[in-house]
Amino acid sequence: MTARLTRIAIALALLAAAACEQFDPTGVENPNVTAEAFLRSPDAARTWVRGTERSWLLAINALMENVEITSDNYFNNFTTQNKVFDIPRLDNQDLDVRTMFTALARVRESATYGLDVVLAADTTGRVANEAILRFYRGMASLWVGEYFTGMPTSALGPFADASAHLGLAIEDFTRARSIATDAALRNACTAALARAHYRLGARGAAVTEATALLAAAPSFVRSATFDGVNGPTNALQGLLSSATNNYQVLPRMDFLDPKYPLRAAQQQSPIAVLKAEEAHLILAEAALATNDVPATRTHLRNLLTLVNSRPTELVDSRAQRRGRAGGLVVYPDSSDYRIAFAPGQPFVTGLVLFRGGAPVRVPTLSGTSVTLERIDALATADAAWYLIYLMRQEIFLAEGRRMSDLGLRYPVPLAEALSNANLDPSGAYMTAVIPPFLPLDTRMDAFSMSTTARTVIMQHDVNTLLVANRASPLVVPFAN
Repeated sequence: MTARLTRIAIALALLAAAACEQFDPTGVENPNVTAEAFLRSPDAARTWVRGTERSWLLAINALMENVEITSDNYFNNFTTQNKVFDIPRLDNQDLDVRTMFTALARVRESATYGLDVVLAADTTGRVANEAILRFYRGMASLWVGEYFTGMPTSALGPFADASAHLGLAIEDFTRARSIATDAALRNACTAALARAHYRLGARGAAVTEATALLAAAPSFVRSATFDGVNGPTNALQGLLSSATNNYQVLPRMDFLDPKYPLRAAQQQSPIAVLKAEEAHLILAEAALATNDVPATRTHLRNLLTLVNSRPTELVDSRAQRRGRAGGLVVYPDSSDYRIAFAPGQPFVTGLVLFRGGAPVRVPTLSGTSVTLERIDALATADAAWYLIYLMRQEIFLAEGRRMSDLGLRYPVPLAEALSNANLDPSGAYMTAVIPPFLPLDTRMDAFSMSTTARTVIMQHDVNTLLVANRASPLVVPFAN
């Protein structure tokens, strides 16, 4: 750069700095972009619904890339994503905790404004728009109930705990279903009601909704659909499928990965947020809660039939180096590896795929290692509880469900407590919920591997810990 150009660059920088000091963006008003002008615009309600849907998709992205590593499903092997959730360390000052919390609050507030203000101004398609806005708000409340200790019910409003938000979700889903003319949305509300009642431990209500869903839509799926051109894209897809050593799946679930493969340019995988598999799992767990092992077997057989009918896809995984390109941990990468789920447990074959050759077949919606023979062999309640939670983990992989099954919950962010007079910064909700029986210090993800013996031994089988501690109020809702 010449001396003259250098002087010009410095002058422009000083001018920009001076301008920044004098410019207050909060004082700018655009008369063409006001709430009143928007509410008078054509299709205001439909536009607002689309905006709320976008906020919902962004919230899903924020959640999925964090809750999956907080659980034992994935280990953050080589990314710039959160480095402490794998421990798990869940602090109220963590930026990712705040991001997720804010994303869910934004969905709730957007849906509420749409319901209270926008639909009053634009009554075109009012019933249909109310139904979908209530569904989005209900999903946000459901996720608050599953992932957080709680959240204020409105901006700077009073606090409601996780159970209260599950109740709010139930109210929204019930109302949405009662007015929806779209059968798919009604079924989504039924699936969500079954899930919310399940998390609350309301066995009878959960069974009623699960039974109704399977009668109405036995292969039901409700997915979040992403846009590779205009966005939002599926953030988790890149973390699972890129050539670098990003998120690494637990070795015993290698055969299920990547659930969201890279395909053509800009093609995005959907994420199932609700699906019929959960209805079968609820019915199986409800039967087992009454020690009815034969009925549990029947429900699990029906579940397996559904899972085996779901799509699979041939995926070119040659770029997946499993930690061999700078990752923190090297993972098994060949089908001759045998996996022990815990020290002293028998070795199991067929759980690891060889990714260095031909494309590998991977389930892209639901998959499981459980066989019909294993279900038929169930004889004890402990074995049945174990199988249910193993299948839950495998079937819901990369769908953000495992964290709540483990009883983990994020705290309310400190920034929220400091700005909201209704919150006490020393309240119990400011501390994460981590069941005392879960292994810490990344031991939920830990394993030892012998490249000579071609074996992998998991340090802990967390499903065994869930079964052993199912009397805890933090896990296994129907056992309490």
